[in-house]
Amino acid sequence: MGPGTSIALASLSIALCGWSIGRARRRTHPVSGGPDDTRRVPYEQPYELYSNSFSHCSRKVRLALAELGIDYAHRQIDLIETGWYQTISPAYLKVNPAGLVPTLVHEGRPVYESDDILRYAHAVAPEGAPSLVPSEPDRRAQMERWISFCSISSVDGFAGMERSAGPCIPGLTFPMFAAAIHYVPLRNILPGFLYHPDKRRPALFLLCKLLGLDRVIRLRPIQERVRSSAMSMARHLRRLDRALIQSGGPWILGDDYTLADTTISCLLLRLDETGWLEQFYAAHGLAALREYYARLRARPSWTQAITTMSHPVVEAASADLAAARTRRDRRRSIYGS
Repeated sequence: MGPGTSIALASLSIALCGWSIGRARRRTHPVSGGPDDTRRVPYEQPYELYSNSFSHCSRKVRLALAELGIDYAHRQIDLIETGWYQTISPAYLKVNPAGLVPTLVHEGRPVYESDDILRYAHAVAPEGAPSLVPSEPDRRAQMERWISFCSISSVDGFAGMERSAGPCIPGLTFPMFAAAIHYVPLRNILPGFLYHPDKRRPALFLLCKLLGLDRVIRLRPIQERVRSSAMSMARHLRRLDRALIQSGGPWILGDDYTLADTTISCLLLRLDETGWLEQFYAAHGLAALREYYARLRARPSWTQAITTMSHPVVEAASADLAAARTRRDRRRSIYGS
């Protein structure tokens, strides 16, 4: 064996060793929702929120914290859609071993899963904070049903699409993902093949990067997923519109704004920024829903939790989709119209 071969083998061994160490440091495992009393996270302020500007689940937690008047330090955590796989970085996995956002840290104690964080935040809200949970058991149960209606599983985001609106969001967001990845360097996508627990995600984003929005959105499996999501979402929005009429408004349970309105806010926002909401308005009317969404956006919490937390990649991708909707050929492929 010559010196060149020895050097090559040594280099390969070092590379494999580095990959093995890196993979071990980025290994994820599930966490239970709610506060975790077995783990301590360094903190500087009593409340610290690790969230992403584009994340559906992060947004509803920020809205709830704003509504409850809970001051917190915001720790921006990137997803690959907004720049890189920061959720599976060794530093963040010390905060949330599952590599998911958001995570609320309260005096060093992490709280996991967005819906559990909503309930936890309400329980620890400062004196004088508004109540976002009805006191009557039947109305509280109704609120929980609407929260579930908007929830997205961290295990299978598409599960239950026929029963609730949340699982429709990943499919309807795909055009936005495909547009956003244009702004993410290829070198930031490739590490997902080494370290991300679900290799389908980096594969899909690499496909989007290489083919571009025009071509990837024309792939039949993608079109079928988007269209089935749109058909289910249309039914769910009609149900939501009817519920708003029956409640007498201005909120989904009537006079009182609750955590249900917080979760529905983020569902409608995602449909708005991806261009779907206007499509659904045009096809189905949904006058009560349109007015409801305007009221949600007019709340001070919206400015604090959404408007001031915008991300340049998301803004650019949303603008690209808006431009695409003006071109008939691409509008057909993305929105099926």
